[in-house]
Amino acid sequence: MVVFVSDSHVGGDPGCDGFESPVELEALFEELSGYKEGPVELVLAGDFFDFLQIREAPPGSDRAALTLSRPEYAGMFEVLRRFNEGEERRVIYLPGNHDAEVWWNPEIQETLRERWLVNEFAFSYSASFAAGEKRWTVYCEHGNQFDPANTIEDYGDRLDTPLGHHVVMDFTRRIAPFGEVARGLDLSEIKNVYPLVAIPKWIASRYFYNAVGVVTAYLLVPLLVAYAVYRVAAFVVAVAGNDPVRFFGSYQELPRLHEMFLDIGIFALLTLLIFAIFFLVVRRAVRRALAAVDLERRPRYSPAEASQNEVREILRGEAPPPMGPSVPAESIDVFVSGHTHLPSLVELEKPDGERRVMVNSGCWLRQLHPVSPRLKGPPVFVSEFVLTHVWVYLHDSSLRVELWEHPKPAEQHLTRTERLLSWNRRPPQPPAGSKARLRASSTL
Repeated sequence: MVVFVSDSHVGGDPGCDGFESPVELEALFEELSGYKEGPVELVLAGDFFDFLQIREAPPGSDRAALTLSRPEYAGMFEVLRRFNEGEERRVIYLPGNHDAEVWWNPEIQETLRERWLVNEFAFSYSASFAAGEKRWTVYCEHGNQFDPANTIEDYGDRLDTPLGHHVVMDFTRRIAPFGEVARGLDLSEIKNVYPLVAIPKWIASRYFYNAVGVVTAYLLVPLLVAYAVYRVAAFVVAVAGNDPVRFFGSYQELPRLHEMFLDIGIFALLTLLIFAIFFLVVRRAVRRALAAVDLERRPRYSPAEASQNEVREILRGEAPPPMGPSVPAESIDVFVSGHTHLPSLVELEKPDGERRVMVNSGCWLRQLHPVSPRLKGPPVFVSEFVLTHVWVYLHDSSLRVELWEHPKPAEQHLTRTERLLSWNRRPPQPPAGSKARLRASSTL
């Protein structure tokens, strides 16, 4: 049995840590410890730790030791240690783009080995399975080498920092700890936005719905309350004067107030009309400008699609694996990667009729996904946990590849306006205590 876990992103400075599922990951390690059918190899396939979210370690320590010392992770790492100490058990650590330091910093490797958490460190992982005369090769690497913004040319060079490194270090890590940057405007969840290219849209959505909430709370609601009080007062005055009037027609006794509310209503409608015209004009000008430089016609870049396309080329034997160029590409039957945080399992058929499998191990994080609200407003970003891993094992005379997920309900941090406009459009949350379930599988 080989199990692949990636992109848990454990660790970080206060306010930067995005890992929220130590109990669920501990349960997986416990399950592997109790596996009785034979040898088990656990592959931590990159970004298991998130060293980019930790500013610096004090003298005499390192970023791995800081993370291991956190009390909320004590049970999870203890179970991982017990698993690794068992017979026919092994843990292999592959570096990703968020934990590249595990390769160039020998202190971190020594820390993880001394704690009996990791046996081997490698750029990539390859295993051979055999049943009779049939043999299969399973290959794994993190997958950031398929992403130009996160490609690392030399893992031994601590100064080799791709663009994605600086996005985390100089942008998201500086924003997240501040949390509530204005009253009711919380940007601490910026690290959970998925995909990362949606961050500008998420920030705009946050500001928009925060502004709507402020206008509603401090202008619209008080105005409606004042108008209701005015109507009641006018009705009481009319009744006290024995005038035969209706509730919505009792304004003759308070003509000045009635004129004031009428003026406010006309002014509000005129303001809305001006802003509507301004919005339409600006939107048309922006669309014309984009069309002039042909940006709208360019296909939108997707790291997940780009990664799958490059893996397809490898499985067709057209290119070598980036982190394991010595592995014959035509011999790979199952290609496992992570990095994109998007779990998937896809079967491919080669020209000779043989099938191959490419599988993405997903992540162990809470993500913010955009949902189209009512009234065509900006997207509402809804929380959803994505906790997945991959099993590969022999079953009778076949090789079985399985993608598993651990359903977990996510608390929604939405404003009242967002909840109202996204009502009945938010995806349903799984019940608490749901058991792990098989998401996709393939048999070769």
